Amino acid sequence: MHKSEEKMMHSSDKGKIILLKMRNCGNCNSNLIGNHELEAKYISPMKNGSRIIEPVCRSCRAVVDRNDVEKDIMQTQRVVIISGTAGAGKSALGQFIEDKFDYVFIDGDAVSKKVNHMARIDPSYKNEEYLCHTETINTMLVTLGLGYNVVVGYVFDLADIENYRKALAKCGIIPFVRVLIPTRNVCIERDKERSCWTAGEEFVDKWFDSQLAIKNVHSDICVDNSFETIEETVTNHFEYFLV
Repeated sequence: MHKSEEKMMHSSDKGKIILLKMRNCGNCNSNLIGNHELEAKYISPMKNGSRIIEPVCRSCRAVVDRNDVEKDIMQTQRVVIISGTAGAGKSALGQFIEDKFDYVFIDGDAVSKKVNHMARIDPSYKNEEYLCHTETINTMLVTLGLGYNVVVGYVFDLADIENYRKALAKCGIIPFVRVLIPTRNVCIERDKERSCWTAGEEFVDKWFDSQLAIKNVHSDICVDNSFETIEETVTNHFEYFLV
């Protein structure tokens, strides 16, 4: 069990939520608090170390339905959204926040891997263009409904960010959004040095341009972390929100 699951019933300091309501499984009616698992075990792990989040009831093994828990999301819960091109540092930052501040990190690439897995084993499963974002939003809301604070890392454009904000606004939550924009050369070098898959210069450039488009409109949410360690980036740009 990940430490965020072990601590979820303690105080709200550093991302831990005080849970005041039971969340009942829609399949077997058991209390999901303290009786669920966050991580999907039927898919091979991500090479970058991110967990594949798909909450299930521990009693009946049913995937937790968003409709059973979304109503219990509290306005005091916190959501961090991190965007950036390949090599910008999204996953490393999300994993650091998950480990040090007891948030649950939802890696968009891990959601994409789950979506691709489902499309391979189920011919009726429609892997549409926006499905990964739809699944990421669903996973985010289910995880919030189980009482966790959440950090999401993926490549977002302006329209994507707005869709996530709208989904969270229904729960009374305003997400903390930051776009990581190190220099292009730094992104390319980091992409090459990764131990997992690499995107390559073509995709680095494609996504880099989309992130610059965000900077042109919302420079206040953009961060140049070219020469910062993960710890420095958190301290300089995130910690005041996380705690």
